Amino acid sequence: MQSTESWTRPALRVWTLTQRFQKFVVVGAIGLVVNQGMLYLLVSMTDVALALASPVSIVISMIVTFTLNELWTWHDRGHGRVGQRAVMYGTINSGGLLINAGILLFLHGHGIHYLLANLVGAGLAAIWNFGLNNMITWRK
Repeated sequence: MQSTESWTRPALRVWTLTQRFQKFVVVGAIGLVVNQGMLYLLVSMTDVALALASPVSIVISMIVTFTLNELWTWHDRGHGRVGQRAVMYGTINSGGLLINAGILLFLHGHGIHYLLANLVGAGLAAIWNFGLNNMITWRK
């Protein structure tokens, strides 16, 4: 592993942000498995309407990803009570929920399989979620 001791402050910030984003992607992949699994279970196995199954699946995955991000991705950041960060995370990710579910329903309405449409929506929502959570929920 390369030493970062001689790096400039801007280079170190980019490096740290890159490392954090990589962790966020791993956590997001786990959350996506939870989201896709719950969505499949609710829609295909129990016949819940897609418009209801999507937000339920996203909320369950948000609980999983908050816990993993708190313990791993941003373990060294965030001040105050964990409950306050959980509320902020939920608030920010509710925007991601709207992005994800909106894209899912739009694409599915245009003939795209719901699980593929969900992947597209989740990918775009992840950009929103990372940017705002990095700046607000787990700020220095």
